[in-house]
Amino acid sequence: MPEDERVDLGLVDSIEVETVGRPGERTFNITARSGRGQAVVWMEKDQLLQLTLAIQQLAIQQERTGPSAAYIPEYAHTGEPVSVEFKAGDMRLRYEGSSDVFTVEATDPGQRDEDDSDDEESVAVQFSFTRAEGERVAEEGQKIVSSGRPICPYCHAPMDADGHTCPKSNGHNKAEISLE
Repeated sequence: MPEDERVDLGLVDSIEVETVGRPGERTFNITARSGRGQAVVWMEKDQLLQLTLAIQQLAIQQERTGPSAAYIPEYAHTGEPVSVEFKAGDMRLRYEGSSDVFTVEATDPGQRDEDDSDDEESVAVQFSFTRAEGERVAEEGQKIVSSGRPICPYCHAPMDADGHTCPKSNGHNKAEISLE
């Protein structure tokens, strides 16, 4: 993807983690908004968990050492505000120590150039946020992920509200066995 087609929202005004649907059928997304536009990045539950854990870990490892410099977006934006929405294929997180800012890059597998000889995905959108926003997003994302279906204590698979066939109990659920 050429550089001028990359979407860089810069430092966002707001970033929200959301889930849609009931446990077991949920979809997850991060919505980032700035003066440059909006991006809705849909992802798998595990992608959200890994992203929030990475933000949390990076925030702990990279302590602020002094006053922050002004953040300058990587790519210039000269046009109208953009709006993108897609399901992420790959996500990356980086930290800029001088400005104390985190940046998420999300790629869309459907955006690959057909002429590219390598299988690398192109950056579809990137957005940046402050440490405080990152810590809030990490906490919120982990709460959303953990609010799903309960985990079976035996096989560690998610249990549905209408039952669970556990391979560790040979497919039997003791609550359903009649002891007459």
